Amino acid sequence: MLKQKTKTLFLTALALAITATPLQAAGPSTPAEYRDSAISYLHSYLSKGESPFRYVMDWPALTLYAAGESPTSAKWTTAAGQNGVTWREADLKKNLNITDATTDFESTMLGALAAGKNPRAYGRRDLVQAVLSAQQTNGKFADTIYGVGDELLNAHIYGIISLYAAGVEIPNKQKATDYLLSKQHRDGGFNWANGMDRSNPDVTAMALIAMNALGLAQQHPNVQQALTYLKQNQSEQGGFKSEGVENPDSSAIVTEALLMYKIDPISWKKGSGDVISNMLNYRNADGGFAYSKGGPSSVLATQNVALALSDSIKGESVYRQLHEQYAGKSSTWQPVFPDLPFSHPYYKENIQMVNLGVVVGHPNGTYGPNDNVSREQFATIMVNGLHLQDQLGTKITKFRDVTADRWSNPYIQVAFKNKFIIGTSDTTFDPSGNVTGAQVMAILVRMLGLESEALSRPNQKNWYDGHIQVAAEQGLWYPGFDPKKNASRAELSYSFIRYYEAQAKKGASN
Repeated sequence: MLKQKTKTLFLTALALAITATPLQAAGPSTPAEYRDSAISYLHSYLSKGESPFRYVMDWPALTLYAAGESPTSAKWTTAAGQNGVTWREADLKKNLNITDATTDFESTMLGALAAGKNPRAYGRRDLVQAVLSAQQTNGKFADTIYGVGDELLNAHIYGIISLYAAGVEIPNKQKATDYLLSKQHRDGGFNWANGMDRSNPDVTAMALIAMNALGLAQQHPNVQQALTYLKQNQSEQGGFKSEGVENPDSSAIVTEALLMYKIDPISWKKGSGDVISNMLNYRNADGGFAYSKGGPSSVLATQNVALALSDSIKGESVYRQLHEQYAGKSSTWQPVFPDLPFSHPYYKENIQMVNLGVVVGHPNGTYGPNDNVSREQFATIMVNGLHLQDQLGTKITKFRDVTADRWSNPYIQVAFKNKFIIGTSDTTFDPSGNVTGAQVMAILVRMLGLESEALSRPNQKNWYDGHIQVAAEQGLWYPGFDPKKNASRAELSYSFIRYYEAQAKKGASN
């Protein structure tokens, strides 16, 4: 019923828009034609350059999905077989164009879902687990996948929306809801970050989508307040302003929010227009849409308008479409590595190290959770895990068993220079030797800056007694810890994540 009503009202609004503006030759006359011309503009624009279709992933992939197209189809793929999905996957495998920001994983998850890819094994990343690992004890999806950072509200909102779209149960739902609602301003609106007290229509619309994903009904007081804020801030032309500029992007996002609550965006009229007809005023002759009236066509604006038009035609938000497609199917997704199943006791810690780009799997596609870890491998993990790659370059000559052409030489140099790891003698390092539990704890204690405290502990019989005492107090031990036995790859990653947590607590207390 909503779909039919939308179509009828759209045509009425369109007729009013046409009579109010100069006629354009051979212009679109139906919602689908407006959408199709926008898609054609996007295709023409994105097919140019040295890397055609490279960025047809993440949010742009949602636009194609809503329009009934696929970013992996021949239309959006080069003759060499490259498209936005393959480009993005290759980048992730090389740790390119990905940071520890939770929003990076959330937007990529939405793109993977839209492209029909397994979000738990895309580009050797488990995108779902990355978002889950970001949730803090107060329910917020943190700014980073370390679970640290509470400045940004968009990481929380996108976390809710991306998990909902994947059909994954949102953990600690009540806490996640309480956190979101605690950020609502007195006027009913929201903004992106703490300290930004002026409400923004775009953020408020995204918050409404998240509220719906969390199960809040339209009658819920906070939902009503957000809707009231949007209605009160609708312009006399039917659109919305972001940072003082009326633009079609804001109307597109509001359209998605209204559709989530089964509200016809065309019924939201004010002055001379409604939400949909207002967007159409930004169309240029090339089929694209400008961000501001009279401006050049914008890829982002065109992409957002095309998405909103597709969904208004269907009467359903793209996020609900994805949710309905993937609900109940998450159990069929396979893990990144066949020998690191979701049921592994240290899966969460190990895949987080992979998601952070600190460790990678073997060339044969396995992870090797029970493998020993050599001292040179641990040096590499330290450098990657502490983001010290910019210190790489200089070679170490101190150790006769670490030749200048050894692959690990630069990593050992950085780890040694920062006093995280020492040699087995003044002239040897034993790069191929396996790290023991005691060595792991000693190195992590040094990384925490607690070496002096460890050395000061009384009654030490072994060189590592003070270090493992401090490590235990910091919660760094892995289950079954034995200082004399070799640490496995899975155990080391378990403790490395505990190191991140200890470092975060230390930072919070300073």
